[in-house]
Amino acid sequence: MKHEHTKIEADCEPADSLPALQDPEVFWNNLSVAAVDDAVLAQNHIISASRSHPAHAAFDMLRTRMLQALNEHGWSRVAVTAPTRGCGSSFVSANLAFALARLNSVRTVLLDLDLRAPSLDKTLGLTAHDTMADYLSGVIAPENFLVKAAPNLALALNDRPEDNSAELFQTEMITSVLEELEETLCADVMLFDMPPALEFDDVLGFLPNVDAVLLVAGGGVSTAEELEKVERIFSGVKPILGVLLNKAEGPTAY
Repeated sequence: MKHEHTKIEADCEPADSLPALQDPEVFWNNLSVAAVDDAVLAQNHIISASRSHPAHAAFDMLRTRMLQALNEHGWSRVAVTAPTRGCGSSFVSANLAFALARLNSVRTVLLDLDLRAPSLDKTLGLTAHDTMADYLSGVIAPENFLVKAAPNLALALNDRPEDNSAELFQTEMITSVLEELEETLCADVMLFDMPPALEFDDVLGFLPNVDAVLLVAGGGVSTAEELEKVERIFSGVKPILGVLLNKAEGPTAY
């Protein structure tokens, strides 16, 4: 079965009705291109980028099921988190983003919002040049902050940790910044790589800005009690799209 034409309908005006500076195609075309190294991605187990590892099929399946759920509800924003550190939520976020990028008609944005311990730049073998806190505070324009890892995959990386992330996530400015980003890039899917849900109140404070949550459980790391606690925290706040078991014991276990 082919999934390469899956499309989420975004509420965007036709390009020919927009001024040039507001045309999503112009923004995408003008984004700086990230120098992604396939060898580094493979070394860090970002298997969806090349599809050389057979386990990439699991991320293709996750991608398609997630798109179906988003389409059904008219959603676009998904937070990816885990109960605790060491579960592989960044690994899942990155692989899911590259799996989505293979759908040419789906525009995806991946943001590193684990502000206390940013890692996506290292995972992708890239160097972040600006601070996510400055971007979320409206100091940096999206076209000057994001980079493009594929024609339809934009990355928002972070070059340093922040201690006040919980407070930042609950400001009114962040709502405006994310709305601007979604509209500017006419994004179909926005993935937020979040910190662990049980570590601080960062994720809980950010939930008003997302439509749903993907929860990553680490094989041999997460306990049933931790998963139940996270589900209780999210209950009545945001729906959980699913709980993904990420077996992190070795490089061949995904």
